[in-house]
Amino acid sequence: MSEYTGKHLHTLDDKGRVSVPAQFRRQLPKEGLFIGKGMEGSLILYPPEKWQKVRDGLASLSRNSRRNRDIIREFSQYIRPVNIDGQGRITIPSDLIEVSGITHEVVFIGFLDSIELWAARRYAGRKEEQISSLEEAIEEIDIDIY
Repeated sequence: MSEYTGKHLHTLDDKGRVSVPAQFRRQLPKEGLFIGKGMEGSLILYPPEKWQKVRDGLASLSRNSRRNRDIIREFSQYIRPVNIDGQGRITIPSDLIEVSGITHEVVFIGFLDSIELWAARRYAGRKEEQISSLEEAIEEIDIDIY
């Protein structure tokens, strides 16, 4: 499985297309990708192997639970297949542009086994909030970062 790390800034065009950063594009297949609504206002781009794991996880949820049905509904209504075109771009569906608040600048964040996409302004606000609590959070988790 590929690993995606780093931060890249790209521009959304009038047709909802954005260039996938070359570092990510080299690792991604041109077809079989999925994009959907992520957390905290982001979007998430899944390579096929990660999408299959997410899909299997959602499919394993009991639909007898109202909470699980809500999770499946909320997630699946926004998931879309996307392909990388000949110019290295993906097209972000208009409903995902709307929910993410993307207007012009798109921040791509490597998220280890997937890729987050953020509206630049929204990410800047989230980043300030994130940095202020990062050191405290690292102290609470059991992962050695040094």
